[in-house]
Formats: sequence, C-alpha cells, structure tokens
Amino acid sequence: MNNGFAAPAIAAAISIGLVAVLLGMAVTARRTQHSPDDFYLAGRRIGPGQNALALFAGFVLFTTIFTMTGHVSLNGLDAILFSAAFAMSWLIALFFFAGPLRNIRGTTIADVFALRADPRTARVASIVVTLLLFLTYSIVMMEGGGIVARMLFGIGSETGRSIMVAGMGVLAIVIVLVGGMLGTTRVLATKGVLIIGILAVLTVIALVKYRFNLVQLLGDAQAKAVPHPSGSDLLAPGREFNGPAGPIVHISKLFVAFVGHAALPYMFMRYFTATSGPDARRSAGWAGILTTGFYMCVAFLGLAAVALLGGQNIGMAPPLRDTTLPILADHLGGPWMAGLLGAVALIIVVGMLATLLMSAVTSVTRDGSALRQVAPEPADELRAARRNTVVIGAATVLLGTVLLQVNVHVLLPVTISFAGAAVLPAVVYSLFWKRFNTAGLRWSVFGGLAVTAILFLFSGLMSGTPIAILPNADFHLVDFDPALASVPIAFLLGYLGTLSSRERNDAGFAQLQVRALTGAVLPAVRNPDVATAPATGATRAGRTPSAL
Repeated sequence: MNNGFAAPAIAAAISIGLVAVLLGMAVTARRTQHSPDDFYLAGRRIGPGQNALALFAGFVLFTTIFTMTGHVSLNGLDAILFSAAFAMSWLIALFFFAGPLRNIRGTTIADVFALRADPRTARVASIVVTLLLFLTYSIVMMEGGGIVARMLFGIGSETGRSIMVAGMGVLAIVIVLVGGMLGTTRVLATKGVLIIGILAVLTVIALVKYRFNLVQLLGDAQAKAVPHPSGSDLLAPGREFNGPAGPIVHISKLFVAFVGHAALPYMFMRYFTATSGPDARRSAGWAGILTTGFYMCVAFLGLAAVALLGGQNIGMAPPLRDTTLPILADHLGGPWMAGLLGAVALIIVVGMLATLLMSAVTSVTRDGSALRQVAPEPADELRAARRNTVVIGAATVLLGTVLLQVNVHVLLPVTISFAGAAVLPAVVYSLFWKRFNTAGLRWSVFGGLAVTAILFLFSGLMSGTPIAILPNADFHLVDFDPALASVPIAFLLGYLGTLSSRERNDAGFAQLQVRALTGAVLPAVRNPDVATAPATGATRAGRTPSAL
C-alpha cells in the first residue's frame, strides 16, 4: 500500500501524549472504586453529557469513520443512505431501551432476561451472547488496529504490526483493570471529543476551499467521480442497489445497521451507568444527535475528497477505500493533520477494545457468581473482576494477534447480526410482551444464534467472494447479510417458544412495567439469582413466581 500520506513520527508523538492522558484518567478513576458496582457501572453516576459522548464514541469504529468516508467517495448517495441507517438505529435506543433499561437497575442483560424467565437460563444466555459478541467484535477491532499500524504508522512488517496491535490490547486491559467503568467512560468521552474535533476541522477547511459553495462542491464531485460499472452517477441512486448481486444485498446491509447496533450488550451497559431513567434517555438522544452530525461530516468529506482530489487520486476500489480520509487529511492539513488522524485512529481502537472488555468482564463475573448461587463479599468480587480482566483480555489479545493475517473483517456484519437476532427479540419481548417466558427466551436467543451461524456459514461472507474468509472455496447459497432473515426468524422463534409453554406471570409483568417506567422497586416475589424448578401445576395456570 502506498501510504505517502502518512506521518508516522508525528502520529507516534501525538499518540504517546494521548496515551499518557488516558492512563492518567484511568488512575484518577481508580480512587472512586469502593465496590463492585463502582467498577462495573461507575456507581451509576455518569451524567447525561459524558454518557452521551461515551455512547457516541462506543458507536464509532475504525470502519465507521475511515471505511465509510471511502464508501461515500465510491458510491455516493447509496453509501449516504447506508450511513443514515446507522444514525436511525438510535431511534430504537431512544424510544424503547434507554429509560426502561436504566430504571430496571440491571448490571448485565441477564438482569433484563431474568425479569421474565428462569434466572439460570437468563444468566447462561447472557454469558453466551456477551462472550460471543465480545470475541468476534474484539477480533475485528484488532484487525482494524493492524490496518492503522500499516496505513497510518508505516509499519510494514507482520511482526511490527503484531507488536503494535498487542500494545493496543495491553493498553485497553490496563485502562479497564485500573479505571473500571469510570476510566473506560472517560477514555470514550475523550475519543468522542477527538473524533468530533478532527472531523469538524476538516469539514471547515474543505468548505473554506470552496468558499462555502456547496453546490459547486457537489458539482465537482459528480464531474470528477470514477465511472461506475452500473452507469449510475455518484449523486444518484444505483451504485449499490444496482450491484451485481442485486438490491437485496444493500437492503440487508441497511437492515443490519438499523437493528443490530441498537442491541449490542456493551451499549446496554451505558444505559445502566446513567444517574436515572430520564438521564439515560437524554444520553441516547444527544448521542443520536452527535451520530447524525458525525455522519453528515463523513458524507461531506467523502464527497469533498472526490471534488478536491479527483476520483482517480483516492481509494478507487473497495480494498483501498480506507485510504481516502487520510489522503484528504494530508491534502487539507499537511503532515500534522495526517499525524493527528493516525493518533485518533489508535485511540478509536483502544477505546473500543476497553469497552468490549468491560462488558465481557462484567458478565462473566456477575452472571457467573449468580449461576454458582454464591454471593461473594464485595472485596472478593472486585478482585475476581480484576482477575477476569487480565485473563480474558490477555487471551483475546493473543487470539487477535494470531488472526491478524486472516480476513476476519467479515465478522463485523456477522457480529451485529448475532446481536440483532439473539438480543433484540429477547429484550423487546421481555419489556413489552406479557406472555413472554423462559421457553421464549431459549428459543429466541439460542435459536437466533443458530440461524445466524447457519446463514453465515452458507453466505458470501464465508466463501465464494473476494471478501470471504475462504475466497478460494465456494459453497455459499445466499448473498445477503444474515440479519435480514435471522432477526425476523428469531422474533418468530421467541413467539412460538413462548406459546409452547404454559408458564406465564401476568403479575410479574405488571410489576416490571411499573419498574421500567418509573424506576420504583416493588417487593420481590422471586429472587432472580436463585434458580427455581420448572413451572408446574398452579404456577402454569398463571401463578409462576415473579422474575422480580
């Protein structure tokens, strides 16, 4: 890859300064950790402003900013529609999840599931889903770290990239180990500010270049764009919708972006950290506004790159589209802007790894204790959480560095599909369907995982396409992303599974509604951390012990 646009020395110097700042934030956050809840959820004291920045930053991956900019440069309007689907996913969070989840006062998604289902089943489902999504997402993030090392830091050797990626992983482990959720939140908020700042500066510079004449910029982008095989113009629909596989592929990507991101467990934890239900909704609302502004800047910069540089001088093909933003940054701001972009890219990867690790450690420690039916002393649980941070983090770093040479980027849409199929139906049913029960939870979560895995195995993401994990083999049967089919099927499985069991708890659902809407904790009918026998007899007739 020709990366003459990179400024490795400047990027390294800025990165060292930013890393020192992030470590300082983690160390100061350590002073507030007096209990497991302080470690897991920052004592539920994160205000709406900081939480909104953290939610927004947790949403932005390396691909979100770099790949999407190049995607807009190549595919114009269709790519902009794709980015709109990501922004719209915040509507699900704002209107359905944020307030109720915070009012429930949970720690993991198991606390949501256990409100309606057998606690043991809820804990197992939570651990399985959280660890699966953590593993696949983290591997993709570490591959992104390898791209950052090669593209923006000029590290060409495999050994050098592996060392840098491992260093990013170790830094994420230290942030979680020392700072817990508060330290991770501060890192994410810093990441959010850096992303907003650099995109805003690049946008203003590009506008100044065109004397704030958007019409002229769009006209130049249209005129200088590389012709598309479909014959579609850059600013007209068709470059993706009229692709070789037909519109179904692009529609599936839009669907994945819309439903999948709203159901990621690590995003749920951000609602749990809010000071109140209203603050959780405010956080989601402001995060949605930030995300919308972010994608407007990304779309503008993607078109500005074509207008200012010409389609022949940026990433002309999908494998090279990640270079478009760095090339534009070097053109607009010189080496210092390119170096700053490299440092920000590193922080993007580290922040995401820390966020994912925080979610996994919380689930393994808290849900694992509940499964064993033990109530550890707070100090013992805190030590266990930190021990799990090191063990899980080290294992993931090792696996991620080993897989750097494998094309694991395709796991990103699969991971989001897993979230959409396994988490979204179960949470929606838990919060809003009176009849939902343990059987419905099993069928929706594990059925959704199974359907998504099968569709992935026989999709173009696994074989038969240039981007597949096995590009030289071809046993794929479907071209669309798995979520397009697996999410509706998972909803159907949850419905059928619920009806297959006579277990129900109308009184418990009434209590849940009060709790989710107001935050009031009513007297418990059943301890959610103590396993109960399957419902029989009178309980099946409508007196199943409450999940509250």
